[in-house]
Amino acid sequence: MIQPQKGDSPESLLLPLAEKAYIAIKKMILENDLKPGDQVNVAQLCHLLSIGRSPIHQAIHRLDREGLVAILPRKGILIKAETIDSFLNLIDARLLVEPYLTGEAMQRMTPEFLDKLKKIVQIGRQCAQNNDHQGSSMEVDRLFHQTLYEAANNELLANFASQLLDRSMRLWFRTYTPGAENPNIHELEALYETIASADREAAVEMMEQHITSIRTKVFP
Repeated sequence: MIQPQKGDSPESLLLPLAEKAYIAIKKMILENDLKPGDQVNVAQLCHLLSIGRSPIHQAIHRLDREGLVAILPRKGILIKAETIDSFLNLIDARLLVEPYLTGEAMQRMTPEFLDKLKKIVQIGRQCAQNNDHQGSSMEVDRLFHQTLYEAANNELLANFASQLLDRSMRLWFRTYTPGAENPNIHELEALYETIASADREAAVEMMEQHITSIRTKVFP
């Protein structure tokens, strides 16, 4: 097991304001603080999050592309709902793209790439020990996957995979049972160890299993 380092936190990865706004608004949607059918506006979100209009606008347009909100001209922002079919389609699409990107990242491994993955997993372990299975743990999962996408050196597929990942983050809150440890950190640790061992075939297979496990968790 990879042990967390003292002082590590998701904030230590220095997220830009637009990213913080995106995560905060998405978290409110996922936790049903903003429910399907609710309408809000940029001014309300700026006040609530103490973040300026520009980062809020960027976050809202990103959520709109993911299908989580709809921007209503002169009316505000409508919170949308996901369906079971859309969740299943997201998982199937991720299975087509992410194992390939994992294999490509393995072909381009550097010490810096491995160090970044290790630090992300250490932060994830710390989140698990602090019983934070949703907020910060969700950020850790995103950072781990996006680090793999970037290392694959295929910008088009990396952007597509990031959109799929961002949209499927709602699944975190369907799979969470209060008081239970989220198994995701164990899966990330195993993925890291396999990647660090330079076993490309095993890493690709483990990524497939990691994504497939989402379907089992959501629809047992």
